[in-house]
Amino acid sequence: MIWILVAAIASLVVLVLILPVLRGVKEQVSDGQGVFAGQLAELARDRELGFIDAEAARQAELDIRRRMSQVAASSRAPREARASARLRQGLVAGSGIAAIAAVSLYMMLGSPFLVGMEPARAPELPEDVQAIMTELADLRASLEENPNNPQGWAVLGQANMQIGRYSVAADSFESAIDWEPGSAFLFSSLGQARLFEAGGNMTPAAREAFARALDVDPDDVRARFFMAEARYQDGEESEALNAWQAILDSAEPDAAYRGMIEARISAAQAAAQTDSGTP
Repeated sequence: MIWILVAAIASLVVLVLILPVLRGVKEQVSDGQGVFAGQLAELARDRELGFIDAEAARQAELDIRRRMSQVAASSRAPREARASARLRQGLVAGSGIAAIAAVSLYMMLGSPFLVGMEPARAPELPEDVQAIMTELADLRASLEENPNNPQGWAVLGQANMQIGRYSVAADSFESAIDWEPGSAFLFSSLGQARLFEAGGNMTPAAREAFARALDVDPDDVRARFFMAEARYQDGEESEALNAWQAILDSAEPDAAYRGMIEARISAAQAAAQTDSGTP
């Protein structure tokens, strides 16, 4: 059951992240401004969903607009726009490649008939994905030199989440929290990274991160959702269902996360009927 949950949540998260990315790639960005416009739109969406607090959103918007001004004044804008498009495409490809690689690795290590056989040579990553990995390495090196940049660490963490590097993402969110310990968004992001790192099992580290998020903001939707999942995994199905329903009851009619929570409630109810033998 937990793998169904992880797959459902991961698919929804990737879908939310990839759709605006794909829209951004299709834009004509010969001067680089379309890319930044897409980032501003993504930022507004994340703020609406409660994935980033008001102050962090304001700082991120200022940073994006500063870079817009710099690109507009630079003769290198066309090349940078193409690079940004490749970066977006690489992130999308990387998400799929990470999932395929994880399944392939499990099949290789978990199959008894492969014991003693020489492992197959790992395929080389596509150039776009290699470029993404280089960008991430450069960003991390820059942050290690100038670590007082919680927004930069958060971006690094989110990028690693998209390509399935959950341990690295968790380390990045922890670094961001070191500089901005009052962000519910960062604690929720850390909890989600620790949860996915453990294959969907609600570990003590994940629980603590979500609890810290709720200490900062009791209305943080993501933390509330996953803390309800923690109760479900503890066998407290009724309490978990009530907690998820409470999120729906307090949500706006057009809230983007309603579908995800409704799907989780339906899955939990179906599992309960199966366990009880009810047709």
